[in-house]
Amino acid sequence: MRPQFSIIFFTTLAGMAQGLLFFLAALDFRTQVIPTAFLTSLAFPISLLLLMLGLIASFFHLGHPERAWRAAMMWRTSWLSREVIALPALMVVTSLGYFYAYTSQVPQWLWIALLITTVTLWICTAKIYQCIRFIQEWSHSSTTTNFILLGLSSGWLLLELLLSLWNPSFEIENNLFFSGIAVLLLFLSFNLKLWIWRRNKSLKPKSNLASATGIRGSNIRQTSMGFMGGSFNTREFFHHQTDRVIHNLRKIILLCAYILPLILMANALNTPSVAIFAMALAIHYVGQLAERWMFFAEANHPQNLYYQRVS
Repeated sequence: MRPQFSIIFFTTLAGMAQGLLFFLAALDFRTQVIPTAFLTSLAFPISLLLLMLGLIASFFHLGHPERAWRAAMMWRTSWLSREVIALPALMVVTSLGYFYAYTSQVPQWLWIALLITTVTLWICTAKIYQCIRFIQEWSHSSTTTNFILLGLSSGWLLLELLLSLWNPSFEIENNLFFSGIAVLLLFLSFNLKLWIWRRNKSLKPKSNLASATGIRGSNIRQTSMGFMGGSFNTREFFHHQTDRVIHNLRKIILLCAYILPLILMANALNTPSVAIFAMALAIHYVGQLAERWMFFAEANHPQNLYYQRVS
């Protein structure tokens, strides 16, 4: 499939905000761990900013942005429609959290609502792709798990960076816990991605060139696209990159999204600093952009059996 950068930025920015909000709610659900001043000065404003940027980015994917409201009308059957509803719902709940934190204290029911809306948005976003059964790379529960784990990883790294900027002494006192959780999340995400790549490599098409074209024979091969110029099919269902580019991009994903942040956060267990947290988050986000591009690019649409590779 041809990756859309608007969707890449939407899913990564919104996922980071969801991870941040999820952990804020999880930590303060029972007893207040995160100071209220931190919530009002950094946590909630940054979350809303990321969600807004993600929402703006998603509009660039629409052919007619003025009709975006219609996307919510099919909520009974469409995961996309449910996502269109879940994102504003999360923004509303986050705004309420900011209001309560600014005026008094965030009530427990609002933390519960925040947990539910963040998880709901993750599920709705991932299910848009997971429900497409004829794309085997997506049609698996690992799609949803991968979205959630990467969102949790980036959100936790952002939380640690913001806490270190807001009050370095708070971060130093709790560094072993925060950096340890970051290492664990990155390690789990790393192993899940390796498993997904191994699974995708072993996938075999459920049909062949004969069934795709309707031509009977055992030795069928394509020698041309069948026309001089391109078409919607050859533009939208191919990423148009060479094997070398894909191979190098996998290395970038492994290094930036997982290995380098893991090394940095493991080092932060002993020597925490704002610079290390900022580097880990920045490198991890670059890796996430590459990982999300690869997520779309490695999806092999069945129509590619007919067109094979378009050079």
